[in-house]
Amino acid sequence: MSLQKNPFFKNVRWRRLVRLFHIFRPDIQRVRGELILALMCTLGAILAALARPWPIKIVFDYALIPKHHLRWALPFDLAKGYGAMGIATTSCVLLLVIALVGGLFSYYQSYLIAAAGQRLTYAVRRRYFAHLQRLSLSVHNAHRAGDLVLRATGDTNMLREMLVDSVLIILSEVLVVFGMLGVMFAMDWQLTMASLAVLPLMTLTAFRISHDLREAVRLQRQRDGRMAALLSEVLHAIIVVQAFGRQAHEDERFGDFNKRSLKQGMRAVRLEATLERLIEVLVSIGTAAVVWFGVRRVLEGYLTPGDLLVFIGYLGSTYKPLRRIARLTTRLSKATVSGERVAAILAIQERVKERKHAQPAPPFRGAVSFNDVSFHYREGVPVLRNVTVHVEPGQLVGLVGANGAGKSTLLGLIPRLYDPIEGGVEIDGVNVKRFTLESLREQIGIVLQQPILFGTTIRENIAYGKPDATLEEVEAAARAADIHDFIASLPDGYEAVIAEGGVSLSGGQRQKIAIARAIIKNPPIVILDEPTTALDAAAAAEVNATLQRLGRGKTVFRVAHRLEDVADADVIIVLRDGDVLEQGTHAKLLHAGGWYQWISTLQHGGSRLPPTDPVLLHLARRSAS
Repeated sequence: MSLQKNPFFKNVRWRRLVRLFHIFRPDIQRVRGELILALMCTLGAILAALARPWPIKIVFDYALIPKHHLRWALPFDLAKGYGAMGIATTSCVLLLVIALVGGLFSYYQSYLIAAAGQRLTYAVRRRYFAHLQRLSLSVHNAHRAGDLVLRATGDTNMLREMLVDSVLIILSEVLVVFGMLGVMFAMDWQLTMASLAVLPLMTLTAFRISHDLREAVRLQRQRDGRMAALLSEVLHAIIVVQAFGRQAHEDERFGDFNKRSLKQGMRAVRLEATLERLIEVLVSIGTAAVVWFGVRRVLEGYLTPGDLLVFIGYLGSTYKPLRRIARLTTRLSKATVSGERVAAILAIQERVKERKHAQPAPPFRGAVSFNDVSFHYREGVPVLRNVTVHVEPGQLVGLVGANGAGKSTLLGLIPRLYDPIEGGVEIDGVNVKRFTLESLREQIGIVLQQPILFGTTIRENIAYGKPDATLEEVEAAARAADIHDFIASLPDGYEAVIAEGGVSLSGGQRQKIAIARAIIKNPPIVILDEPTTALDAAAAAEVNATLQRLGRGKTVFRVAHRLEDVADADVIIVLRDGDVLEQGTHAKLLHAGGWYQWISTLQHGGSRLPPTDPVLLHLARRSAS
């Protein structure tokens, strides 16, 4: 029977296992030295297990019952040479030696398997995290952060069970079974066949129950992923939860997910316990049959009492691995589900790929062109449609439009956070895809609407844009961002640790640190994605003054809803549903009678709009709000 047709291997979905091993092959190769040594120790432990019952046989057949007819007789009279107690003493010494040797082999086998598993987990996590960071933002937007975290922590631990622990242990147990069955067949093939009578039932039982178990575990891991995502979401929005008094509501949501996970977990526990008890019953039936039939074989003279003891010892050692294999199939089923969850992320192709022969980008002058660019996140729902814009070096470009018009997406194409579906983006006349991602992004500074700070020191947050920056460079960037005096007033200065997300700082302080992080790179191209929207008037004025200094001599793209923030722009681009609706200077657009003029009227207290285009009227009201 082939492996794929064998019920046991069907039970754990052999083909799925082979596919997963292929996916994680690079990680397994990192620990193949430990695995080879563990396999050698396994063979040593198996030989010790095979030798364990034989000293007892020698005692029974040569010391206690020396006149019994011996089928497995030695070529000399052991009783005359050593005497009964001599034989017993020698057998005891052999038992101790076998136990010591077997123990040493088993110890190093367990240690090497555990070490290989830990190193494998380390390698898979590193690979998973590296791959996750390099996936485009559209992939991240399609997955919940909490579920991605659970895959990196819990699922990678379970994956170790599949790739190392369970597989090696099952392999060693299979070798033990085959080794002992070989000796048993040599001793008495009829008694051996009787001992194997329950094996088909054991295999069928493991197959049927493990199939249901795997499905229960898959559903439980799904529930756990959703629960982790909810927990992450609530903790990030804890201020909103508390401000609106929604703790009880979130308790109910979390309790609902937790209850669903508990239900599947209890189902898995019940199935696992059922499998173990059924295997125990089948093993007891097989053992009873062998004892009864074995005594008859001894009485008929086919076996000696020592032979029967060896046989029963092997039988117990054979059933024990079979029980362990049955239990391990349940663990393997759980680990397979976790492995598939990790593999599902690793299998996602990077939508933003660096070309094989990409070159480091030269110092940019700052000319940027969008040539007939189109983009969508979902097929059939365009975000940008045939956008063509050319920006000269050193220009300040304002982007305005209703929410969802495609402003941030358009700017995300410059550092290749996304790649256009059609068309291309050029810097200084060269398509950005011809540059390496690192060298391209090194020359682009980004300041977001919600500044993202890490839970580390202020110095490290500012130097994030230039990891090798000296303290003098960090201070210079902080001075340029008008945040140095505040930092200097802190007890630990630049070594002060920021709370996660920068919650211990005001909005203006967080934004200025983010600006300093962009300044320290001294990039020729700067992207400002609504950097003052969340700030009060005074803080916004300070940040705007800082941004003016940051933008001197650079090509600056600024997304804004308040038109006065881009009034001094060299060119303003108005987007509507992914199309360029208007383009020009502030003065020109104010007198064009279009969307820009209407928004300006609303933002300055105007109450009437020309009843021309109802779509434009609707968009204008959305933006003004």
